Order: sequence, then C-alpha cells, then structure tokens
Amino acid sequence: FDNVVALDYEDTRISLTEKFFCRGLKNETTGTCAEFLRQKESSGAGSTRINGAKTLAYKNIAYGANLLGVTSFCSKGHYDDVVAKIQHHHETTLGRSNTEFPTNCLKNVILEKLIEVSIEHRRNILPDVPFTEAEEKRIRSEFWSKMTEEKRGCDFDIAGVLALPEWKSFFSGLERDVSCSGSKQ
Repeated sequence: FDNVVALDYEDTRISLTEKFFCRGLKNETTGTCAEFLRQKESSGAGSTRINGAKTLAYKNIAYGANLLGVTSFCSKGHYDDVVAKIQHHHETTLGRSNTEFPTNCLKNVILEKLIEVSIEHRRNILPDVPFTEAEEKRIRSEFWSKMTEEKRGCDFDIAGVLALPEWKSFFSGLERDVSCSGSKQ
C-alpha cells in the first residue's frame, strides 16, 4: 500500500489540518503545508482561532417543522424569516445558547464497540508502529471525553425539540402570523 497514509487523528499534539496537509498528502501539497505552517507561526504560540461557522440548528428546526407538517414556507424569504424567529425565540425568549437542544446519543455499548474496533484497526493497520498501554489509555480517555462531555456521539433531535411545550406554543403562534401575501404559514 504505497499510496495509503494512515494518520493518527487521536494524537492531539498536532492539529488534524497539519497532519492532513503536511503528513497525509506529503509531497502533493508542499505549498499548502508551508502556508499553513507560516500562518500558524505568525499567529503566535497558544493563540486560538474563533470558529466562524454558523450553527445550522435553527435551519434544522425550520426544515424539520416543515417536514413534520408543523409549518410551511411560501418562499425562500419566508423560510429565512422563520429561521430568524426561531433563533430569536430560542436565544432571547428562552435564554438558551445554540447548543442547548435535545439530542439523541449513541448508547455506551455501541460506543464501547466503536472504540474497541478503532483500537483493533489501529493495531492491524500499523503493526510495526509501537502502541503502548499508556497510549491506548490516552486514546480511550480522549474518546470517552469527546463522546460524553463534548457529545460528539450525539445527533440533534428535531422531533424532540418540536415536542417540547415551549416550541409547540411557538409554532402555534407562528401559524397565526400572516407573512405570505395574506396567507397563513
């Protein structure tokens, strides 16, 4: 397998981006790797970047409400208006952040199987690379932290959101809101 590169994404000493561009793609992206390292150096040690990504939670609620027949949209502008109202309701009326929503999470038995298979694959793919007991313990610890504390093993529960009383009343009031040329949503 000369054209396959295995990256240890569990090792957090080097960012995944650096691993990908500087180790994974090797000679194919030397310019990209050099630019990444230049920007990393110029940003200073210990500095952090703010994730400029916008949450899709509010769009997911609007889309899910539409799919479940809770509301409908007459135009893209109307959809955007409903999304803005959902965000306002969640953050201002309810006083919650964009991460405070019901979730469906993988069961521990499934997570345990996932980490076992991952470690087994690590041993099989890189049999010549030492894999110490301490490293396995670190990987397991990071895995469980990500899956439980950071909820990376969870998915947004749109039906759960829409079943909450505060969202039922919100969408009930939204139905009375006339926004599409005199027709109800």
